[in-house]
Amino acid sequence: MRKRVFWVFIWFFLICWWIPVPLSAADGPSDDLPIDVFIPEYTEPEPVIVIAADRWMPEFEAGSDSVLNIPIKNAGGRAYNTRISLNVSDPKTIPFQVDKMSFNRYISSFTGDTVYSIPISIPANTEPGIYPLSINVTYQSASGGGGSESATVYIKITSNVRQPQLKLLGIQTEGDELKAGSSQVVKLNLKNDSDIPINSINLRLSGFATDGINLDNWPDSQFVTAMEAGELHPVEFRLQAGSKMASGTYPLDLAIEFKDQYHRKYTQEQKVYLPVAGKGEQGDLIPRILLEDYYLGGDYVQAGQTFPLTLVFSNTSENVTVANIKVSLASEGDVFAPVGSSSSFYFPKIAPEETAEHTIWLHVQPNAEHKVYTLLANLNYQDEDGNKLEEQEAISLPVTKEIKLVTSEVITPTEVYPGSPTNITLDLYNTGRSTIRNLMINTEGDFEVQNGSLFIGTLEAGQDDYYDATLVVPQEGEYQGKVILSYEDEMGNTYQLEKPFTLNVMLPPEPPSFGPEMPMEEVGQSPVKKWMIAIGTLVVLAAVVTIILLRRRHRRRMKEVELDE
Repeated sequence: MRKRVFWVFIWFFLICWWIPVPLSAADGPSDDLPIDVFIPEYTEPEPVIVIAADRWMPEFEAGSDSVLNIPIKNAGGRAYNTRISLNVSDPKTIPFQVDKMSFNRYISSFTGDTVYSIPISIPANTEPGIYPLSINVTYQSASGGGGSESATVYIKITSNVRQPQLKLLGIQTEGDELKAGSSQVVKLNLKNDSDIPINSINLRLSGFATDGINLDNWPDSQFVTAMEAGELHPVEFRLQAGSKMASGTYPLDLAIEFKDQYHRKYTQEQKVYLPVAGKGEQGDLIPRILLEDYYLGGDYVQAGQTFPLTLVFSNTSENVTVANIKVSLASEGDVFAPVGSSSSFYFPKIAPEETAEHTIWLHVQPNAEHKVYTLLANLNYQDEDGNKLEEQEAISLPVTKEIKLVTSEVITPTEVYPGSPTNITLDLYNTGRSTIRNLMINTEGDFEVQNGSLFIGTLEAGQDDYYDATLVVPQEGEYQGKVILSYEDEMGNTYQLEKPFTLNVMLPPEPPSFGPEMPMEEVGQSPVKKWMIAIGTLVVLAAVVTIILLRRRHRRRMKEVELDE
């Protein structure tokens, strides 16, 4: 019986010895792998080029020197023979100057982040605004292929420099007026009303009439070599007034051309008003009513709104009272309609060198365009002798449409953990009637802000958009932040809207426990493999013993057979 149990045990271990045992992950690599196992070769991924991913926009001041840095990221495999270029078909279209006309950069290979940098100089005469730049990146990959990426990035130019402008401050004559039938030298007082020197100034006077104001053996053009910023300079013309001219004010046209220090050309056109006294008349005996001033209650009026317009009229005569004064208002396209009164009003009289004031309420049509409209004031009045006189004054009224930017509350996650990225979101809508321009959004707070600057630019009336940013908070606690929206209206007025938010940062919860910890196994060979080696050794020993016993048993039987024979 014992022998049978022994042999069963031996055969059991022989069978187990030949059963294959799978290797676990802890077994590690083995040198005994079959030779037909396929191991794939590693292939490097293709490059993924991203140009200024967060809609980045730098800001420069006109008249300064700086460096333009454009961030470029390779989020894929290594890029080779990379060429980064600024696409400029005409260098005059970009708002800056460079030391050399080379906008290309070569990188033999790169991954991760790099920066395309060029030193720039922004001329002082650069107009403020947002300027687009086209960036192109070409590259080759490890596989031998290639590709390219293009993007348009924007830079903002600001300026506190008064741009080139030549202003006519007034005229000088020998008397207060030109006398009909005579000639005299008239000085035009000009001022360089800017912060930039100008040169090559050409002035041409026109609008002459044979029986009116004409040149008296004098050229119609004058040339000024240069004028420094803020400089005053008189220019002379000899003018003759026709002998039959009546008293009044007569306009001439002044055309101006000049260049600034950057060789940019400018043109201007202005009116020159010349007072003329008729022959045999005293100009101060003819009473005149002038619009001395007017007030809107602001710099502009809004479409669809009602506003007060205050008009101040002056009697310029030194000794004549004007009476029965009727003022009638008429607007371009009937844009302005009176409220609570007619479009006309009345003054009984205005004494010499005195003023009269009247306020009228006007309503602006809701569909009025964004522009400057003209309101005409037609005056009918009488002098002391009952003579009927007329005058007309023009009033410029700038109209803008309502601007209204509405946003949602800042949407924050309910669970925020230290060191983990978290996103905030904000929806925005233009619910006004006017276009929102130069819309820029940023996030501020005591935390790290990733991709937090967004330049949307133009947001038309009725349109919507959104903003999101990634935040990383260093430790637990309550953090205050705000999303800042800055923008402009059609008139260039700036606005700012702030949306505060709070982040409650907490530690992450402890992972659930599934019972007592198991003792760490000794690093190295798997326990299963150790047991199989031990069992295999026993099986081999058992097999050897079995063979020896079988041979002895066979010899014993052979001897017994021989004895029986």
